[in-house]
Amino acid sequence: MFNLSEQILHDLAQDGTPGALREKLTTMAASVGEDAFVKLVAREIVERTRPQQTIPEVYDHYRFVVCDGIEFFLSQISCQRLIDLVISQLQLKSDVDTKERLVELAKRIPTLHKLGQIIARNPNIDPAVKKWLIQLENGCYGTPLEGILRRIDGQLAETGSLDRVTIQPVILSEASVAAVIPFYRNRPSAQEQIHGVFKVLKPGIRSHLEEELIILEKTGAFFEKNRQRYDFKDFKFLDIFQEVREIMLNEINLAAEQNYLVEAARFYQDMKCIQIPQPFHLSTDGMTAMTYLKGPKIIDARLNPEQRRRCAAVLFEALICRPIFSPHEESLYHGDPHAGNILAVNDPAAGDLQIGLLDWTLAGRLTKRDRLNTINLILAILKKDLSSIRRAVKALAVNDFMGYPQQRQNFRKVVLNHLQSAEFAGLSLIKKSFKLLEQLSFEGFVFPADLMLFRKAVFTLEGVLYDLDSSFNMDAAVMQYITALMTGELPMRFGNLFFPLADRSENYPSLISNVKLQSLMVHQYADAVKSSYKPFAGYFTAWSQIFGAHLQ
Repeated sequence: MFNLSEQILHDLAQDGTPGALREKLTTMAASVGEDAFVKLVAREIVERTRPQQTIPEVYDHYRFVVCDGIEFFLSQISCQRLIDLVISQLQLKSDVDTKERLVELAKRIPTLHKLGQIIARNPNIDPAVKKWLIQLENGCYGTPLEGILRRIDGQLAETGSLDRVTIQPVILSEASVAAVIPFYRNRPSAQEQIHGVFKVLKPGIRSHLEEELIILEKTGAFFEKNRQRYDFKDFKFLDIFQEVREIMLNEINLAAEQNYLVEAARFYQDMKCIQIPQPFHLSTDGMTAMTYLKGPKIIDARLNPEQRRRCAAVLFEALICRPIFSPHEESLYHGDPHAGNILAVNDPAAGDLQIGLLDWTLAGRLTKRDRLNTINLILAILKKDLSSIRRAVKALAVNDFMGYPQQRQNFRKVVLNHLQSAEFAGLSLIKKSFKLLEQLSFEGFVFPADLMLFRKAVFTLEGVLYDLDSSFNMDAAVMQYITALMTGELPMRFGNLFFPLADRSENYPSLISNVKLQSLMVHQYADAVKSSYKPFAGYFTAWSQIFGAHLQ
């Protein structure tokens, strides 16, 4: 019986140089046929890395799907790339544990790298799994520096700026598809230098992704075909892999990110504590040259408790409230606000903390219509009004999925189950709304892609907020923000009492009309005092004092 593990170890003992090992593996592949070799190697890698051992008992039903998925994915990779994976595994020390072997594997497969990052950002994931997978966030993964420097030289040659730039030969950080290299550039009119960084796609990344995205689609089809082997009911395998595919395509679109950086700087220009890297004219489609924001991850910064609370509040305002309540028809938002993309960019002891928001490859825009309907959904859930929830969901959906009695019954069942479940009751209102949309998407409802990406951004940011301030209350922060908006709306609100046709939600920065505000206070004031929504009681009392007498 052909046993690759024993053969590889024997060869390595004879001659451990990568070149010699590659030659022997290539000969071995030719002797058994590349297709057979790839399938055997894929199985051997899974047996040697033993991914099932990394999965806690609480997720034991995922063990088969993880092992099968990794083996199938690897069995579709080209022979030479698979040989590279084998060599990278054999270069690890013999006593390296399973988790480190899997991380090393993921680092060399961008789509698996990104999938691991997505799992790590799930706030409900087991803490041990999160701690392990967090290694896949920005770091240094051993990509050869020489190849990256050659790419930078080639990109600079296109702009004619090669002789005006001093590149520092060090990788500051790497992500799944790109690496960051520091540089200095002399300004034409002075001796002062600009300190910046190049974000450049790693060598071979486009060809690797071209292969992997096809494999990802095949893997989704493999799981759908073999669904009966796994206890996942209606789990949307194809949807999950399509989501990873779209994220990876965004990751390599550096030209789009450069536009987002410019737009984000304008969006946050009045928030002096928020800093956005600004692209330089040295940028190309394959490389972004931008200002260097230096500092630790925000959760690792040396902050006192009050500063951590302040950071959590600022981040929630900047990344959630501002996009939702933007005065513009379309609002920009950061689609991937994990801890690695949020930096403390100055010394807190020296003055006010500045927060840097990095990596805008994954960003989106919310239309005013979608933001208005999202607020309507939040208010409807707050009032537990099934009819209002149905109207808000129907307005948000891009397909008509309630055209038949059975579909309407399914909708009613899903909503009631959520409203009555203890787990749902413990969520913030924003999370309740997006959890409901998520569940309805499993029932066939289709919602705008940008809205669902924003949903993910909310859940991703939640983990950062918890690490900064475990007592942070999303609901209280939203209510405080809305209250401030409403205070500024007072002249308009009082004027619209005499012009009811102008009393439309979209005319108010808070996206809540006088009529809806009155309805909310009538339905919720008493309940807020005695129910689980006690944090709202103070706000409803304040709203009643401010608006109550005028809205009767």
